[in-house]
Amino acid sequence: MSVQLKHLAGLGAEYRDPIAAIDWGAADDTRPWLPPALLSLSGLAAQDRMTREELLRFSRVEFARLCAAGLWLEGLLISRIMRNGCLTTMPDEARVMLQEVREEAGHSLMFVEMIDRAGLGGVPLLGDIRLLTRVAHRLTPDQPEFWAMVFIGESVTDTLALKALRDQGGICPVARRVLHLHHHDEARHMAAAKTLLQTRLGGMPGARRRLFEIALGFLLRRFLKATLYPTERSLAAMGLPDPAGAARAAAASPERARLSAECAAPALRFVGRTLRSRGEAAPEVRP
Repeated sequence: MSVQLKHLAGLGAEYRDPIAAIDWGAADDTRPWLPPALLSLSGLAAQDRMTREELLRFSRVEFARLCAAGLWLEGLLISRIMRNGCLTTMPDEARVMLQEVREEAGHSLMFVEMIDRAGLGGVPLLGDIRLLTRVAHRLTPDQPEFWAMVFIGESVTDTLALKALRDQGGICPVARRVLHLHHHDEARHMAAAKTLLQTRLGGMPGARRRLFEIALGFLLRRFLKATLYPTERSLAAMGLPDPAGAARAAAASPERARLSAECAAPALRFVGRTLRSRGEAAPEVRP
């Protein structure tokens, strides 16, 4: 595995500040920040009734939620990696982890900027993340569960970003650049999480693997609900007449459930296959 880590460290040796790599003057207020089909009220009456200006505003709210999810995930990653200062970590692993910390801090600054530009500073954009945060704070980078959760969180948000980048509808150039820069680094971060997960699975008992895989499905459902579905207060921020009703409609939307399952699928396939490959067959993880 050290060969893979050295390769990843080589790819991440040169740091690019994403804030400096974005032409902030290229912002186009006439274009959405996310494609309408990816918005959480897509296919529902609340979105169908929106004017052009309201739809543009809503796309910024939804983009800001994606940024908030990134801020939260990357903050947890940085805090857990740096808690013990990597003093007991092998150099190859420490190098990759610290490169990720450096890049995730840059991503976070980029996300803060986008949330501010959306006019949503201080608005609760995510759902209930208290349990997920408590679980994350109990894990350490020495545990396979930590890297499984890192990989799933990064993969879900990256899959949604890729869907936006592949859309031909023409989103705001600044929003596209933010998504592109984040995806460029996340591809390497996910490869590192895969490698670090696999190196830690060798001593993981079969019973622990099965228990974690079951727990993972439960935690994933909470993660998807917190990050891919709107909160009442985020909908209220754009002036919807019935934000609570719209949030309930999104929670019950088959279209949103399908999109959430699509975003979760790549991570679930890899983590489930990896856990099962190390021991007895385990139940399939489902969102």
